[in-house]
Amino acid sequence: MSSPTGPFDQWLTPRREMSWRPGSAAISEPIAKLGGQPFWLDEPFWPVSASSGDPMTFIGQFPAPGGAALAYLFLSDADGSYDPDGGENALIVQPGGRIPSFLKGENRRTGPSLWRRGTDWNDRVPVELHIDLRPPDPATLPVYERQLAEQDAERRGEPLEPDENAYLEKRDYLGGRPVFWQPWAVEEIGESWRFFFQLDGAEGSGDDAFALPYGGGTGYAFLSEDQREGRFFWDCA
Repeated sequence: MSSPTGPFDQWLTPRREMSWRPGSAAISEPIAKLGGQPFWLDEPFWPVSASSGDPMTFIGQFPAPGGAALAYLFLSDADGSYDPDGGENALIVQPGGRIPSFLKGENRRTGPSLWRRGTDWNDRVPVELHIDLRPPDPATLPVYERQLAEQDAERRGEPLEPDENAYLEKRDYLGGRPVFWQPWAVEEIGESWRFFFQLDGAEGSGDDAFALPYGGGTGYAFLSEDQREGRFFWDCA
């Protein structure tokens, strides 16, 4: 880990791209996965929507740096799930994590989980997927670096001429620096947070392995400096 000064900076190295694959059985281990049910390392805390009171959907669990803790990602169906402290999403750390004051939850082990669409558009078919981490494709590194340069320049008020060929197709990765759709979006959470991972949205049909309603955008996860608390938001073009 490096010594960042804010959420735009690199904290975890090296950067690793995420991919996923179905398992042959339910995943009941403290490992990286999408969907299924959480493998709790402390007393269960299932967050509920601030607006409806309904249980949020469990998206996945991600080993925190050092490997002794897990970060559990949840998302509600309500409007405002993009807001990092609006009570419509949650990134919970166990064991020994802090629950932010804006989150409410229930002591339950199971609940709604990640899904994809079935034969009918409104059908929700639960999914559970192993997450694999691998080095980025070297061919994509110039595009990644160019997009970072463009967002840094935009934040300085010195925008570069956009490079139409510099489009990062795969934005699912852990570590490195975040690539945002809107360069100023991260200001929503402040300078004390550290970038953890990002995960693209999907419609959940066709070749999509799951549905994540980000409006065609990307979700971003951050941890506090002491790694006991998480924040999440999503953004799109």
